[in-house]
Amino acid sequence: MKIDKKSFVTIDYLIRLGEQDYYPPDGRPEEISFCMGWGVMPPGLEEALLGLEEQAQKVVRLAPAEGYGEADPEMIMEVPLTDFAPDIELKPGQVFETVDDDGQPVYFLVQELRPETAIIDFNHPLAGKELEISFTVRGVREATQEDLQHQPACECEGGPHQH
Repeated sequence: MKIDKKSFVTIDYLIRLGEQDYYPPDGRPEEISFCMGWGVMPPGLEEALLGLEEQAQKVVRLAPAEGYGEADPEMIMEVPLTDFAPDIELKPGQVFETVDDDGQPVYFLVQELRPETAIIDFNHPLAGKELEISFTVRGVREATQEDLQHQPACECEGGPHQH
Protein backbone atom coordinates (compact mmCIF):
# COMPACT_ATOMS: atom_id res chain seq x y z
CA MET A 1 0.00 0.00 0.00
CA LYS A 2 1.28 3.46 -0.88
CA ILE A 3 1.07 6.35 1.57
CA ASP A 4 -1.64 8.85 0.75
CA LYS A 5 -3.28 11.73 2.60
CA LYS A 6 -5.56 9.33 4.52
CA SER A 7 -2.89 6.89 5.69
CA PHE A 8 -1.81 5.91 9.17
CA VAL A 9 1.98 5.72 9.00
CA THR A 10 4.74 4.38 11.23
CA ILE A 11 8.30 5.55 10.56
CA ASP A 12 11.72 5.43 12.18
CA TYR A 13 13.28 8.88 11.88
CA LEU A 14 16.42 10.77 12.80
CA ILE A 15 16.79 14.53 12.43
CA ARG A 16 20.22 15.97 11.80
CA LEU A 17 20.93 19.60 12.67
CA GLY A 18 24.31 20.73 11.38
CA GLU A 19 27.33 18.47 11.59
CA GLN A 20 26.92 16.76 14.95
CA ASP A 21 23.55 17.66 16.46
CA TYR A 22 20.73 15.13 16.25
CA TYR A 23 17.17 14.66 17.38
CA PRO A 24 16.71 12.41 19.25
CA PRO A 25 19.92 13.62 20.93
CA ASP A 26 21.36 10.10 21.31
CA GLY A 27 21.62 9.87 17.50
CA ARG A 28 19.47 6.74 17.26
CA PRO A 29 16.29 6.69 15.17
CA GLU A 30 13.00 6.96 17.01
CA GLU A 31 9.70 5.37 15.95
CA ILE A 32 6.53 7.42 15.62
CA SER A 33 3.05 6.60 14.30
CA PHE A 34 0.62 9.23 13.04
CA CYS A 35 -2.25 10.04 10.68
CA MET A 36 -1.20 11.94 7.59
CA GLY A 37 -2.62 15.43 7.15
CA TRP A 38 -3.20 16.27 10.82
CA GLY A 39 -0.10 18.40 11.33
CA VAL A 40 1.66 15.91 13.58
CA MET A 41 4.77 15.95 11.39
CA PRO A 42 6.31 18.87 9.48
CA PRO A 43 4.56 19.56 6.15
CA GLY A 44 7.72 18.93 4.12
CA LEU A 45 8.14 15.49 5.69
CA GLU A 46 4.51 14.54 5.05
CA GLU A 47 4.92 15.65 1.43
CA ALA A 48 8.05 13.48 1.11
CA LEU A 49 6.12 10.46 2.47
CA LEU A 50 3.34 10.58 -0.14
CA GLY A 51 3.54 7.66 -2.57
CA LEU A 52 6.09 5.66 -0.53
CA GLU A 53 5.54 2.06 0.57
CA GLU A 54 6.61 0.02 3.57
CA GLN A 55 10.41 -0.33 3.96
CA ALA A 56 11.09 2.72 1.77
CA GLN A 57 14.02 4.80 3.01
CA LYS A 58 14.60 8.44 2.24
CA VAL A 59 16.52 11.52 3.35
CA VAL A 60 14.90 14.94 2.98
CA ARG A 61 16.26 18.40 3.65
CA LEU A 62 13.75 20.91 4.92
CA ALA A 63 14.00 24.68 5.16
CA PRO A 64 12.37 26.15 8.29
CA ALA A 65 9.14 26.93 6.39
CA GLU A 66 8.83 23.23 5.40
CA GLY A 67 9.75 22.03 8.88
CA TYR A 68 8.71 23.58 12.16
CA GLY A 69 8.43 27.14 10.86
CA GLU A 70 10.43 30.24 11.66
CA ALA A 71 11.04 31.10 15.29
CA ASP A 72 8.51 33.74 16.41
CA PRO A 73 10.10 36.39 18.66
CA GLU A 74 6.68 37.04 20.24
CA MET A 75 6.78 33.52 21.69
CA ILE A 76 9.89 34.38 23.73
CA MET A 77 9.12 36.16 26.97
CA GLU A 78 10.58 37.21 30.28
CA VAL A 79 8.74 35.96 33.37
CA PRO A 80 9.37 36.40 37.10
CA LEU A 81 11.17 33.53 38.81
CA THR A 82 8.29 33.54 41.31
CA ASP A 83 6.10 32.05 38.52
CA PHE A 84 7.94 28.75 39.12
CA ALA A 85 7.46 26.49 42.13
CA PRO A 86 10.05 27.36 44.81
CA ASP A 87 11.38 23.78 44.96
CA ILE A 88 12.34 23.71 41.25
CA GLU A 89 16.01 24.24 40.47
CA LEU A 90 15.87 26.07 37.14
CA LYS A 91 18.55 25.60 34.49
CA PRO A 92 18.83 26.85 30.91
CA GLY A 93 17.72 24.11 28.50
CA GLN A 94 14.98 22.70 30.74
CA VAL A 95 11.63 22.02 29.10
CA PHE A 96 8.40 22.52 31.00
CA GLU A 97 4.79 21.72 30.23
CA THR A 98 1.89 24.04 30.98
CA VAL A 99 -1.61 24.50 29.55
CA ASP A 100 -2.94 27.20 27.25
CA ASP A 101 -6.23 29.11 27.62
CA ASP A 102 -8.06 26.15 26.03
CA GLY A 103 -6.58 23.64 28.48
CA GLN A 104 -4.27 22.15 25.83
CA PRO A 105 -0.70 21.22 26.81
CA VAL A 106 2.04 23.56 25.61
CA TYR A 107 5.76 23.31 26.18
CA PHE A 108 8.40 25.94 26.75
CA LEU A 109 12.17 25.99 27.07
CA VAL A 110 14.09 27.95 29.68
CA GLN A 111 16.58 29.91 27.56
CA GLU A 112 18.26 32.10 30.13
CA LEU A 113 18.17 32.83 33.85
CA ARG A 114 18.54 36.35 35.21
CA PRO A 115 18.62 37.43 38.89
CA GLU A 116 14.83 37.99 39.12
CA THR A 117 13.49 36.56 35.86
CA ALA A 118 13.73 33.74 33.33
CA ILE A 119 13.64 34.04 29.54
CA ILE A 120 11.34 31.30 28.24
CA ASP A 121 10.62 30.24 24.66
CA PHE A 122 7.34 28.71 23.50
CA ASN A 123 8.64 28.08 19.95
CA HIS A 124 9.14 24.47 18.88
CA PRO A 125 12.78 23.60 19.68
CA LEU A 126 13.40 22.93 15.96
CA ALA A 127 11.72 26.16 14.75
CA GLY A 128 13.96 28.31 12.57
CA LYS A 129 16.34 25.44 11.81
CA GLU A 130 17.20 23.69 8.57
CA LEU A 131 16.65 19.97 9.04
CA GLU A 132 17.93 16.82 7.41
CA ILE A 133 15.50 14.01 8.19
CA SER A 134 16.33 10.41 7.38
CA PHE A 135 13.52 7.93 7.76
CA THR A 136 12.35 4.40 7.02
CA VAL A 137 8.66 3.60 6.52
CA ARG A 138 7.87 0.76 8.95
CA GLY A 139 4.14 0.52 8.35
CA VAL A 140 1.32 2.02 6.30
CA ARG A 141 -2.41 1.40 6.34
CA GLU A 142 -5.63 3.32 5.93
CA ALA A 143 -6.41 5.39 9.03
CA THR A 144 -9.36 4.07 11.04
CA GLN A 145 -11.97 6.11 12.91
CA GLU A 146 -10.21 5.10 16.14
CA ASP A 147 -6.89 6.49 14.82
CA LEU A 148 -8.58 9.75 13.92
CA GLN A 149 -10.18 10.07 17.36
CA HIS A 150 -6.73 10.02 18.99
CA GLN A 151 -5.41 12.89 16.87
CA PRO A 152 -5.16 16.24 18.67
CA ALA A 153 -7.37 18.37 16.46
CA CYS A 154 -10.22 20.80 16.28
CA GLU A 155 -12.78 21.69 13.67
CA CYS A 156 -11.76 25.05 12.32
CA GLU A 157 -12.15 26.77 8.98
CA GLY A 158 -10.37 24.58 6.45
CA GLY A 159 -11.12 21.32 8.28
CA PRO A 160 -9.52 19.52 11.19
CA HIS A 161 -5.94 20.30 12.12
CA GLN A 162 -3.63 20.28 15.10
CA HIS A 163 -2.70 23.41 17.04
